[in-house]
Amino acid sequence: MTENREQASRLLEHFVELLDIPEHYYELAKRRYESLAEWFHREASNIARFDPAVYPQGSFRLGTVIRPLSDVEEYDLDLVSALMLLSKADLSQADLKQLVGEEVRAYARAKGVKEPVTEKKRCWRLDYADEVRFHMDILPALPDDETFKRMLVQQGIPQEQADHSLAITDKARSNYTSISDDWPRSNPKDYALWFEGRMKVVAQQRRLALVEKRAYCSVDDVPA
Repeated sequence: MTENREQASRLLEHFVELLDIPEHYYELAKRRYESLAEWFHREASNIARFDPAVYPQGSFRLGTVIRPLSDVEEYDLDLVSALMLLSKADLSQADLKQLVGEEVRAYARAKGVKEPVTEKKRCWRLDYADEVRFHMDILPALPDDETFKRMLVQQGIPQEQADHSLAITDKARSNYTSISDDWPRSNPKDYALWFEGRMKVVAQQRRLALVEKRAYCSVDDVPA
């Protein structure tokens, strides 16, 4: 019975390796969103003064990306673009969406991205058609208001988690073009921290295995 379990475990590990993506794809994704963040902070940027914070969410943030089933499909890199020095009292969802969109389009032109930037319901999509087929979905966001954060704390959410709450854009909302307190909300940072906490034991085992294989010098060098 023990031998059967070990064989099943090895087989599952083999399937995981087949589904997982090469490590250098993660590095490529990281370089791409860091490049976008640098563009947002450049001197000529229309949004640099609002302190844009660009970071991944979704499967790339959680480390759960899987290979596309075919060459036609793409890797989906979901990003947050939060303008930290703006509030919902300053502009509408539509205003924020267009403010970020202008910089995304300018970035695409400057970097020679051939595919047009497309607007989705909540985000802007930037397609790369090079050696690795990626598209980046860039979600405009703002820090959520203090009233909502206090309400979260009153409901038992720790303050440090409530502070990560974001207001995001959604053009399907009836008040999309109006200045309003009623925006869709999200908290990808807190979700990622919760996820990593739940997976901490398994993640530590995988980090140790990578060090043993000499892929990294120490556990601290292994990216989450």
